[in-house]
Amino acid sequence: MAAQLPDIIFLRGVRNDLYTNPLELYWHRLRKKRPAFHSLEDCKRGYVATWEIKNNQLFLKSVEGNFERKFFFFIKKIMTYSLKILFPKAGNRFVKANWFSGKLRIPQGKMTLYDDDYRSRFEREIIINVNKGDITKMVTLDNMQRVLIVNAQLQKRSSV
Repeated sequence: MAAQLPDIIFLRGVRNDLYTNPLELYWHRLRKKRPAFHSLEDCKRGYVATWEIKNNQLFLKSVEGNFERKFFFFIKKIMTYSLKILFPKAGNRFVKANWFSGKLRIPQGKMTLYDDDYRSRFEREIIINVNKGDITKMVTLDNMQRVLIVNAQLQKRSSV
């Protein structure tokens, strides 16, 4: 098995790999039918999602992949998947990932142990706890020095 393409996440304006797939929980937890994405050797799930953390919230920015859509009786067409197909009412705006609760894993530094899945290890990893799309905690795990660094307190969001 080849290493899998990770999702992408922007944290403090910096592009990072994301070794978690929050979009999978959208289909699972909300009992929605997952599109028939075309798997690739390096991306079995068939898509790459782009995320951003903004105002201590997790947002889905885009989804890129190809899927098979059926028309009429036996006509099938390969189409490009997008955020607009997944969330038509959102238009081109980001979508808060309120379906996702769990941990996000963002590798940092050099890889220290290779695995063909998301089990590879890195010099450091940022671990972010998310509860219904809200960031509740962020820590950095330094695997070289074997220490856990709790990131600065999260800023409270101002109500709009």
